[in-house]
Order: sequence, then C-alpha cells, then structure tokens
Amino acid sequence: MLVGNEPEPGFTATSGLHGTTLVVQASGELDHYHTPVLRAEMNRAWSALQSRTLILDLSALTFCDSSGIGELLQARHHGQVEGVRFIVTGIRGNLARRLNLAGLTQVFEVFPSVAEALEAA
Repeated sequence: MLVGNEPEPGFTATSGLHGTTLVVQASGELDHYHTPVLRAEMNRAWSALQSRTLILDLSALTFCDSSGIGELLQARHHGQVEGVRFIVTGIRGNLARRLNLAGLTQVFEVFPSVAEALEAA
C-alpha cells in the first residue's frame, strides 16, 4: 500500500538503445498520477540521447487520459525545440480514439511498430 499522493503501481517507463537510437517503452495506465514517471524517464532519455531521433513506444499502454496526452504533447514540443525527431509507435485502443477525437492524429509522427520506426530513422 502506498501512502500520500504516490502513484499506485500500474505504469512503467524504461529506455533502451537500439543501435544509436533511444527507445522509451511505456506500459500500463498513463494517467494523472503516472505522468511524472513518464516525464522523469523522458528527461533521462533526452539527456542520454546519442542520435537525433527518439522513439516512444506505447504498444504496451493500456490506458491514457488527457494528462497523458498532455505529457506526449510536451515530449513532442521538447523534440521540436531540440531539433530531435520524435516518433511515437504502437498507438491503439483508448489512446488512438482520444487522439482521433481531439484531432491530434496528424500532430505526431507515428509508426505501427518500433521496428518500422527504426527502419525509417
């Protein structure tokens, strides 16, 4: 049991290199309580970046609310400011519906899988 305002277990974000391209893998429920976890991992990723491309893999995401979408938009903005190509993969289900409804499907550079994004990068 967690105390206070700490997020409950249910979301993880990890990074790994695929060649020189950094891939951040998000899994679980990305909501108001878990956006700081993604933000912290993205900050580590931006700092460790060895190439001009960063891939965010959302294929293991089971839920994403408006806070999570806001965090994705922040990451996209950060990439634009830094001149880094920000690619999102694995958008489906709840997140695909939300992005579609908000008219944000054209905002992100999207590939179905990490493999396809790596090939394009």
